[in-house]
Amino acid sequence: MELKKTVRQQFEKLFDIRYRKKRKRYIRDYNVWVREMELAAEENARGTGQRGGAGEAGADGAAAKSADGGEVKGAGGTKIKDAGSRKKRKAEQEPPETVLLAFAGGCFSQDAKERMERFFAENPDVLLAYGDEDVIIKKNVYATPWLKPCWSPDSYLCRDYLGSAVAVRRCLFEQLTEEECKNEGLCHDRLVALAGGFAKGCKTIAHVNGIFYHRLAGWDLPEEGRGGKRLALPKEDTAGAAGRAGSGAEATMDSAGNHTLVSVIIPSKDNVSVLKQCLETLCGTVESTDFEIIVVDNGSSEQSRKAVSREIERLNQENRVHLQKASYLYKPMAFNFSHMCNLGAEAAKGNLLLFLNDDIEAQASGWMEAMVQKALQPWTGAVGYKLLYPDSERIQHAGVTNIALGPTHKLQCLKDAGCYYDGRNRGVWNMLAVTGACLMLRRTVFAEAGGFCEKLKVAFNDVDLCFTLYELGYQNVVINSGYLLHHESLSRGLDETEEKVKRLMGERNLLYERHPALEGKDPYYHEWLNGSVLDTAIKPACEEGILFEDTREYEPAMDLSKARVDECLLLRIEYADKERLSGYAVVLGSDNACFKKQLLFKKTKEPDIVYSMDFTEQYRSDLEKNMDQVNVGLCGFYVMFANPLPAGEYRIGMMARDQISGAELVNWSSRTIVSGKEKRKKA
Repeated sequence: MELKKTVRQQFEKLFDIRYRKKRKRYIRDYNVWVREMELAAEENARGTGQRGGAGEAGADGAAAKSADGGEVKGAGGTKIKDAGSRKKRKAEQEPPETVLLAFAGGCFSQDAKERMERFFAENPDVLLAYGDEDVIIKKNVYATPWLKPCWSPDSYLCRDYLGSAVAVRRCLFEQLTEEECKNEGLCHDRLVALAGGFAKGCKTIAHVNGIFYHRLAGWDLPEEGRGGKRLALPKEDTAGAAGRAGSGAEATMDSAGNHTLVSVIIPSKDNVSVLKQCLETLCGTVESTDFEIIVVDNGSSEQSRKAVSREIERLNQENRVHLQKASYLYKPMAFNFSHMCNLGAEAAKGNLLLFLNDDIEAQASGWMEAMVQKALQPWTGAVGYKLLYPDSERIQHAGVTNIALGPTHKLQCLKDAGCYYDGRNRGVWNMLAVTGACLMLRRTVFAEAGGFCEKLKVAFNDVDLCFTLYELGYQNVVINSGYLLHHESLSRGLDETEEKVKRLMGERNLLYERHPALEGKDPYYHEWLNGSVLDTAIKPACEEGILFEDTREYEPAMDLSKARVDECLLLRIEYADKERLSGYAVVLGSDNACFKKQLLFKKTKEPDIVYSMDFTEQYRSDLEKNMDQVNVGLCGFYVMFANPLPAGEYRIGMMARDQISGAELVNWSSRTIVSGKEKRKKA
């Protein structure tokens, strides 16, 4: 027995050495990665736009080359780079249309001028553009990329994220005063105002993918006069008169001069104790905003119905400060979150609607006022608020990001301590979507969007609403400067019953049928940032390692009769359709370097028909970080079908063969794919 154990240990050492060598192939060099990304962007998206605000006003970045030409210093030492020397400019007699402005120490990236000139030529509506930045380590060596979102006015109000350098059309530059040229904050505020950055559907300010400027100092460290929170709007001549509506902490009027009333709509069923806590903390933390409460119940038991009725009556009798009325809308029906919210909105009298889960618990005063302040801005769509899990410091919601695999909560389950990438768990940020667990918007905007889509009964209805608002030109925003508690279980695990997975995938597909242009795209989340589902941290994708292309043929599976079905083979499918699969498979309690794995596809109606497929191991830094297992970094897969499976529905599984003992493990997921007869077209 000891001899057998010793022999295995020796074999494991050999597999571990091989594993470490393979793993090195996946580690990226930042400078090589940036160049690859910029070249790919130039080849695949040259001349296309990335949304700036609510319109197509950005570019998916061209490659950076060399930046030659003369440099002119403006007032206050502001550097202005133009295409040629003063002598050449004089000879041309007309000043260049594009002006590059920089305040911080550093230098423009290669071809910065030419890239911006081309971008302005391709996007005639754009007046002001900004790009991404990194930090100079030594000559021609850079690190720490600052990857920015599309134009985000609320993020800008919180923090001047335009950075060290911007590009402007000369017509804007010539309107700057000498004082504004001396001060970066004043300069940026004035340029944003001149460009109309706070107008609904702004198409005149844009982000251009690609490193535009190399800084001398780290952008993630506060600098004097920069990086501070600017939660108030700029002065009148910056934001415009329309932007002043609701700018104070105790705003009580909207832009039309109407008294502000918030209708708080709370869907609930048979959840009396939690609902009472929600109502009590809601009433106890509102500082200065008048509100009404509408509880929408789709069929609680008689006992629960009476208890809720008593609670509503009690609130009305107590004459709570700022609570105008509490009402109870009881209507037995099948669960449909969207329909319940729409019923509440129909009964509402407020000019602001706040959709609130019954398991939300307010902790401190001022949160509703902060949401009202943002919701009243004319450019704003939906407003969300940071949510934490109860009895913990872990984040449940800090905005919804739309990555390639679908909508996800970045920062979820991470501790709300310190600041994550770009301070995303602090301050105020424009996001593509926020959760319906706490979502506020103007009644007129809700009506313009058509309310919640009632075909999306359970999931993605909040995301769908936010997508619609974005497409209408509005900016959605999440407030992360405070928090509420959301009594959603931190430990409930993955909900992967077959029925619920199919329903979830069906609603996800419907979401993208309604918004095809947004599938896999999020203009507020840079495409070079981490798109992993398991690792919710926000970080540059170069830290995730190289993703190797992997297109495979399927074949009839070998005999599986000797394989042991065992849940120690943990299989998670993150995306699945008839063309591609992604996820990971980990053998728990074992050295994963010793296993050879294959994907399995079992026909649901004819379980004797099973196909297998090899795959290339993909590096997953999130598995290394989050799983206490041995050599799990190469347990990921991202594989394309060379041809679709024969027509039918297939359950997805995994086989893992121990290369030392020959033992085989099998496990099946609850995920299925449906294949047709057609062959995949060749590119």
